[in-house]
Amino acid sequence: MPQHALQPLLAPSSILVFTGEDGQSPLLLAVLRALSYGGRRGVTTLLGVRPDDAVGTLPFDHIKHLNDIQKTPDLAILAGETNTPLVSLIEQCGDAGIAALLVLTGTHESPDDIQKAARQHNVRLMGPNSFGICRPKQGFSAWLGLTQPLAGRLALLSQSGTVASALVDWATWQGIGFSQVVSMGSPVDVMPSQILDFLSNDFESQSILMYLQKIGSTTRFLSSLRAASRSKPVAVVTEHNVGADPRVLDAALSRTGAVRGRRLNDLVAAASVMTNARRVKGGSLMVIGNGAGPGELAAQRAEELNVSLLTPSESLRNQLETTMAGRGSVGRITTAWASCDADLFVELANTALQDKECGAVLLMLSPTALINIASLYDQVLQLHKKQKKLVMVCMLGGGHMVAMRTRINEAGIPTFRTPEAAIEGFQFLEQFQRNQLLAKQTPDSHAFRFNIDVAAARAQLKDLIKAGNTSPSAEDLKGVFDLFNFRLIARRQANYVLQAPIHLRAFRDPVFGPAIGLSLEGANQWHHQTEAVALPPLNTILAKDLIHRAFPSVEESFELEDLLRSFSTMVCELPEFESLSLADVRIHDSGSIFADVSATLKSCPKLKRYEHLAIQPYPRQWVKQVTLKDGQDITLRPILPRDSYMMADFVKNLSHESRYFRFIANISELTPRMISSLSHIDYDREMALIAVGEQDGQPQLMGAARFSDNFDDSSCEFAVVIGDEHQGQGLAALLMRRLFLVAHFKGIKEMKGTVLAQNKRMIDFCRRIGFTIKRDPDDISLVTAYVRLTPKFIDGVKDALKKSSAHKKAD
Repeated sequence: MPQHALQPLLAPSSILVFTGEDGQSPLLLAVLRALSYGGRRGVTTLLGVRPDDAVGTLPFDHIKHLNDIQKTPDLAILAGETNTPLVSLIEQCGDAGIAALLVLTGTHESPDDIQKAARQHNVRLMGPNSFGICRPKQGFSAWLGLTQPLAGRLALLSQSGTVASALVDWATWQGIGFSQVVSMGSPVDVMPSQILDFLSNDFESQSILMYLQKIGSTTRFLSSLRAASRSKPVAVVTEHNVGADPRVLDAALSRTGAVRGRRLNDLVAAASVMTNARRVKGGSLMVIGNGAGPGELAAQRAEELNVSLLTPSESLRNQLETTMAGRGSVGRITTAWASCDADLFVELANTALQDKECGAVLLMLSPTALINIASLYDQVLQLHKKQKKLVMVCMLGGGHMVAMRTRINEAGIPTFRTPEAAIEGFQFLEQFQRNQLLAKQTPDSHAFRFNIDVAAARAQLKDLIKAGNTSPSAEDLKGVFDLFNFRLIARRQANYVLQAPIHLRAFRDPVFGPAIGLSLEGANQWHHQTEAVALPPLNTILAKDLIHRAFPSVEESFELEDLLRSFSTMVCELPEFESLSLADVRIHDSGSIFADVSATLKSCPKLKRYEHLAIQPYPRQWVKQVTLKDGQDITLRPILPRDSYMMADFVKNLSHESRYFRFIANISELTPRMISSLSHIDYDREMALIAVGEQDGQPQLMGAARFSDNFDDSSCEFAVVIGDEHQGQGLAALLMRRLFLVAHFKGIKEMKGTVLAQNKRMIDFCRRIGFTIKRDPDDISLVTAYVRLTPKFIDGVKDALKKSSAHKKAD
């Protein structure tokens, strides 16, 4: 697998430090101490003034000129005060072949000039004003925090240095370690989305915490966040909602599978459960403690967060009371006497966990002289090992309890200091499960499925805008509504499906673009918080989720679900709608709809299809029916999550040679994680086109071609594989040429891929369709195939596809 573009920045193997002109700079001395602490002694070189003796003797090489360096380092760090402009330092790095620059100092130079220089000289830049980066397991620390983080499995990405420093300090106290800590500073070149892309593919990082102040490209950020949270838990806290409506921000993050926190404490709670916790697969939380006061605090926080606490059934209550034997009370909060032995609390927890209604147990204990802490640790550890359900521990107090919390946490059991934090940690897991379901949805706009004439609808809206009618009436929009199968009527009828009229609207969020709001008629005008919000596109599951959040007590309504899907399609396909409101909506038995319609229009002639959306719909425009040389009719289309079973069978049935050439590894079948990553993709950052035929009346995967964006705004990596029995039909060329068109549409300028040098057939094929082949300078067993997707090349691709289609029709 090729090295990630940000590897030199985030996990460098060699470092050059620009020390500047001030050897007493506190910032410089702090960085050098951190580098020395991290153990990067043999691979760190200093360039510039010699540091003050106050830092001690540094075992680093020192050079006077950049030309004196013997081996090009991966990363340069600007840590000293210097009069040299930052753009000049970027140029020096580019000329020396240094791939990345970490800027810990500030600058008065224009962000546009800095970004231009970084792109021109092919240098990836983090900062200015970065608080540093560290990768503890690798021994790399260019970090300005007071506490050096422990090595662990948790990645932290923060745009605030002080927030990052506080979290690292707290986590170290709790015994929680980090795989990577990144404090970005002012993002100019490298954006959060690109760091997320690196972390999502980083095996050392098993979960991710984020604190964000700015997200950059909305679509790219959500795409990267979705990719990361597919494989690992992600928790996000943002500053002031990053300029978005807080409900829209919630809706956006929920569609990625990540979980949002509102306060720094939420990241603290998330860190505890993300590092250790098992998934919550259903059921309520059972709280067992040795004091009524902490239990009431837990119950109060659970009510505020809508966390379901288990009220024991009659059967479970009888079992618990038998175990309790009069030494406490059983209920929503089960409390045993403070004088009871540790084994009672563990036995109560074990009994509760056997009940199908119990999804997890929280043991909440205050320090008393009557509990044998050492015995408690051993018993809780045994309970955790033999149970598949979640066990959490809240140990109040300091002193000896701090050490015990650390021990329990290190044993893989989520541990908390307060009742409120424990409840927040459990809520994180519940939200994570819900959001993972939403993230797996791949809705489309339905315009293709129902043959909606989108061009005609847009033409009508453009005519209204051209005529100066930017606030059209329902009558003005009747033709557009008819095209989208909205049967609007002008008069209310007595009978309608829902118990009360509703209000449905589309509006523009300043950050995330079009959003859909649903509420009872009149509620959203007076109680803004009662409106439920979702991002288009919507499918049935997403529509049901929106309805449940807007009207928790309403039973299923197929008519309302259908209305939401149609409304979503209109929002997806018609970017001219700045806002669209359907007030006093009544859905009648006949399928007709009464609504007071109001709208505002805005011209947007240069937008590509769906460019106005934060979340891209299923790209049905790339579905194509084709005929192979043998006369077989097949479908070329973007992959869907439900194709995972076909993908698994396809790879399993490949010959050993074909599997080895495709994955450059000896594998017999795909792991569940590989299947998920190959079939559940984000269409903004990658594409997988599959060829689907039919065998014995069942769909059969015949071949696949895919690319993944390199997040460098210009290139992508490709791969293609055809089933052994389907080779020789021209299928690989068809898939790759269609893939060229998709990549070009996305603005990608270069496509490249790694091929085994012994795979002569693949190398010849790549040459035939336009690739240039080069030897890999670092590995003689590999070659790189690359092609520039110029307008001339794309015109040739289109001609080749037309000729191929014409030949098949002639045959």
